[in-house]
Amino acid sequence: MGATKIGGTPDLPATMPWPWRPPYPDHERRVEAAQAGADLFNSQDMAAVRAETLDFRKLFPPDELEPFAAESTEVDYGSSHFDFLVENARRTREPAPLGFIAQVNLADVWFTGPVDPDIPREGRLLLFYDTGHRPAGDRPADITGARLIHDLTPVGSLKRASPPAELLAHKQTAGFRPQRCVLHAGMWPPYFGSPEWNAEIKAKPERTVQAWWYEVTRDGHDHRFGGHPLKIQGDMRIECALVTKGFDLNAWDEAAERLKSDAANWLLLMQIASDDRAGMMWGDVGNLYVWIHRDALRARRFEEARVIMQCY
Repeated sequence: MGATKIGGTPDLPATMPWPWRPPYPDHERRVEAAQAGADLFNSQDMAAVRAETLDFRKLFPPDELEPFAAESTEVDYGSSHFDFLVENARRTREPAPLGFIAQVNLADVWFTGPVDPDIPREGRLLLFYDTGHRPAGDRPADITGARLIHDLTPVGSLKRASPPAELLAHKQTAGFRPQRCVLHAGMWPPYFGSPEWNAEIKAKPERTVQAWWYEVTRDGHDHRFGGHPLKIQGDMRIECALVTKGFDLNAWDEAAERLKSDAANWLLLMQIASDDRAGMMWGDVGNLYVWIHRDALRARRFEEARVIMQCY
């Protein structure tokens, strides 16, 4: 009870209800964007492309085609429409329970090794996320779909919470298989293009440094707490600095450039990787990243944490 784990069900105070999200304030825009995407992918031209792509006779040698076809008999590739995107977006108009992702015992973290000094040494951090809609974190309103809770309840007063029926109604949101976590202290390099990389590493022989970076990060698709993330796409600290102030990431202007200076104040709390054992898949083998501004961390305003999803 109260131990660090990924998936399963959380250990909550007896009086704490299961976290729900409110409707997304920009739900109409989300429905419109989903409809535009469905119209594009459901067009006749795209249907022809999918049919050509799914002609497996062109993709497999004869000796491999028959076994693959046998495994694929239950899948109707011919009707792979994208209307589900619209239905999924429509659910953002209503409140919904958040899915449980992870629970971190902070005393265990500090016992394993040092992390940022502003991170609490007691209690647990519990991460909940909208596993139905799965916001990427690149819109200001995406914070609606995530909840980070710092709980200081004594372990003896915790209970194993049961997910609400609404969460179990859909296969995609039904939950993840519980995984016990064994903590290990680690040392990871900063990611390409980050301020730390540019200040401390970029001046060294580039080819040698890149070879070293790939050597130490090749198995880095993992769950981690604190430190540097294993970045897949853009700089997430700049993203956090902009979307927190209400900026669209596609609308770069002079004001947005000034806000970029605040990016250094954002810290990584958690990286939650795609995990076959837990039944977790974030996009195309991606990660969830939990970020918080240092001011919010010091004030213990964990509700201001932002979750970003990146994938390949």
